[in-house]
Amino acid sequence: MKDLNKKLDWENPRIIGINKLKPHCTLIPFNSEESCFISRKKSPYFHSLNGIWKFNWVKNPMDRPIDFYKEDFNDNNWDDIDVPSNWQMRGYGIPIYTNIKYPYSIDTENIPGIDHNYNPVGSYRKRFELPENWDGREIFIHFDGVKSAFYLWINGQNVGYSQGSMTPAEFKITDFVKPSDNIIAVEVYRWSDGSYLEDQDMWRFSGIFRDVYMYSTPKVHIRDFFISSKLDENYQDAIISIEAKVKNYCGQNVENFKLQFSLVKDKSNIHNPIINIEEKVNLEKLSEINLNLKSEVKNPDLWSAEIPNLYFAIISLYNSSGKLIETESTRIGFRNIELNSKGELLINGKSVIIKGVNRHEHDPDNGRAVSYQTMVEDIKLIKKNNINTIRTSHYPNHPDFYDLCDEYGIYVIDECNLESHGLREKLPNSDSLWEEACCDRMIRMVERDKNHPSIIIWSLGNEAGFGDVFKKMKRETLKIDQTRPIHYEGDYRNEITDVISYMYYPPRTIKLNAKKNLRKNDFRPIMLCEYAHAMGNSLGNFQEYMDYFEKFDNIIGGCIWDFVDQGLRKISDDGKEYWAY
Repeated sequence: MKDLNKKLDWENPRIIGINKLKPHCTLIPFNSEESCFISRKKSPYFHSLNGIWKFNWVKNPMDRPIDFYKEDFNDNNWDDIDVPSNWQMRGYGIPIYTNIKYPYSIDTENIPGIDHNYNPVGSYRKRFELPENWDGREIFIHFDGVKSAFYLWINGQNVGYSQGSMTPAEFKITDFVKPSDNIIAVEVYRWSDGSYLEDQDMWRFSGIFRDVYMYSTPKVHIRDFFISSKLDENYQDAIISIEAKVKNYCGQNVENFKLQFSLVKDKSNIHNPIINIEEKVNLEKLSEINLNLKSEVKNPDLWSAEIPNLYFAIISLYNSSGKLIETESTRIGFRNIELNSKGELLINGKSVIIKGVNRHEHDPDNGRAVSYQTMVEDIKLIKKNNINTIRTSHYPNHPDFYDLCDEYGIYVIDECNLESHGLREKLPNSDSLWEEACCDRMIRMVERDKNHPSIIIWSLGNEAGFGDVFKKMKRETLKIDQTRPIHYEGDYRNEITDVISYMYYPPRTIKLNAKKNLRKNDFRPIMLCEYAHAMGNSLGNFQEYMDYFEKFDNIIGGCIWDFVDQGLRKISDDGKEYWAY
């Protein structure tokens, strides 16, 4: 192994971000409680940077344009590229599909090295203006997904670095921007040490493939919140708990501010909330405070995949004069998740069989850059086929996808972006070198997605071996959320998983294991996180599986591999459309 002190950021597992902010739930501020029922993207404090960027691509880092980030750099001869997109789907480089074996640029004989002779670099530039109403506010830039690592500059100044491609990277840029004529520059590396943790059985694409946007906040800002609920023993009334973090970016103390939480069914009830609770806020300069609020909610409509009842949760911040300075909102659902002493999975006290699919984020024309409309079409097709669960194999999906699962009613097994299939005997295992990177991936997923009622299970990853790193990942998850069980199929000895998980076991083996576990007084539920491999037209022979799912309480179902094939639509030289695999 090379000396890490001499390594580049993108070859050092201990460098997972520079100046990258702590994770938080998906949020955008609004300027009134009435306006927070609309899409976050319509907030006056949201500004999209999606669209056409200037783009340059080279095969290796040595050939990249070193000074491209400078304000006076001439990019007139560069190509245009749409963001979000994968550059391979726009004609730059070649898509690679591999399972288990790492692509050759990932130097598995010299971990965590990357082949410098073929590690393509995409350089992006875009000009932007700040909205007029952002004067005096704190400004942040947010990347929903960039693969696999990137550096960021604004107006010629280095802002930071990030890797971990399937969760957001966010930077505070207040001190870097000006009212007009700003230039953003992003340098994206196809491979990084993070690629060792992203060995999923899937197309290997690169680029800025999810949304990029800015948002602004007041100087005192609701930075994060976690809303959870617990039903009583009759599944009738609930206790709702709100954990909020308020950040003071001012150089002076603030006193007698007020945090208010309201719960409403829809916009028509905005002035007659179901509950309305408050907490005083006092903050020292440049500090953050954690606030906890609780309230009883009488007889709420419950959320389930069958009847996905949702409420609007509105969190508002008022200054000492009683003036509203910020409001944020999210949709929540009241539901209990339990694993009982019979090995059943219960949602709101009712036994649930997981009739699920694994789903990759994939579009035949755009790779991993999946549009909102495609997400909606996928979910409608899933509902029409009586599928009730999606495992986000094998990484967190676009944030919008979870909103849709909440709305349409689909259970979600949310999976960490961690797979080291080709090296799972070596890493991460119990190697402290990889511990922070793995925990960071899990923490960022849980922090982002924690408010979604559709998520019923957290998954630590896929086909990445086992060791102390996974034990630490579970501990870090439980520090954030103790309301959901934790799954990991790679825990073959079932040391930490709350749900015993298998892949491709035949029905008879599942039956024997279910009986054996009960004899050992192990009442954890059993599920097939993957089964019935369904590429092409191979799907079938379900009856025996379904019989056992229904017969044995402690077999709770499974997820078919997988929802759709990941073909690429291509046009032959004679103009005919075909599928490339």
